[in-house]
Amino acid sequence: MSADQLSQQIADRLAVQDVVRRYFELVDTKAWDDFDEVVTEDTTARWTADGMMQGREAVVAATRGMIGSDEVVTFHHVATMSPVIAGDTAEVAARVRAMHYGLGPRDGKFYESLAVQPTTLVRTPDGWRISHHEWNIVVKLGNMQELFAPEIAARKK
Repeated sequence: MSADQLSQQIADRLAVQDVVRRYFELVDTKAWDDFDEVVTEDTTARWTADGMMQGREAVVAATRGMIGSDEVVTFHHVATMSPVIAGDTAEVAARVRAMHYGLGPRDGKFYESLAVQPTTLVRTPDGWRISHHEWNIVVKLGNMQELFAPEIAARKK
């Protein structure tokens, strides 16, 4: 491998990691209008075995619908990830601690999960973007039903 190839490989790996971390930053800050920075327009996401979302608008709407309330604070700690780059695509499995805490009428309620997020990214003219991700929970702590009761009830209507 030449020095230029090695340099490009390192740059790609860092850029992919930055996009994954930025995704979680946008989720935590509820910056819904900025998701074009991190996901493709035709992105897909699977958060449950039977639920596939298609398109940036649908993924953002689902995320916002779950944690968009000012009564829920989220904090995602992104741990290890080792991107594998193959030309203009990348695969990375990010290990994440997702913490959710209630405010106001939800004060004291919390839900936390430890998960692996397998993520596929593609190189675009604007840089690396997520084209698909999944959320595979390994550990659940707290009470998701209690913290997100209004959001869960809204989805059942």
